[in-house]
Amino acid sequence: MSTHQYALLFDGKCRICSSQVETIAAYNDDGLIELLDMNSAEARERFPQVTPEMAQRELHLVAPDGTFYQGADAVRETLLRLPSLRGLGELMRLPGAMFLARPLYAWVAANRYTIGGRTEECADGTCQPYRSQS
Repeated sequence: MSTHQYALLFDGKCRICSSQVETIAAYNDDGLIELLDMNSAEARERFPQVTPEMAQRELHLVAPDGTFYQGADAVRETLLRLPSLRGLGELMRLPGAMFLARPLYAWVAANRYTIGGRTEECADGTCQPYRSQS
């Protein structure tokens, strides 16, 4: 990863996630955001601090300075980095927006395989719906 590049860790086994990453790739003209399937050996090797359990719960964006953003915050920060989608990120900065975005994101993330399906069958259990421990 270059020092100016963000790394977006996503679940490549999830159709919703993969579709959204394709959209991000289409607007990632400057290559500022590196897209990494969190199920890949490369992602696990480069970002060992993101455990499989963490990766199953939500999207992660790693800034060049090492700052981690997760879930809805990762979505907002990603949008803010893409000039064509920056307006959507700015909407997520409005008062109260994240109050709504975080639980909505968490619900979609927990149900992503039910809502959108998997890209493949997975015998290792990684495609099981995430259940909060609370």
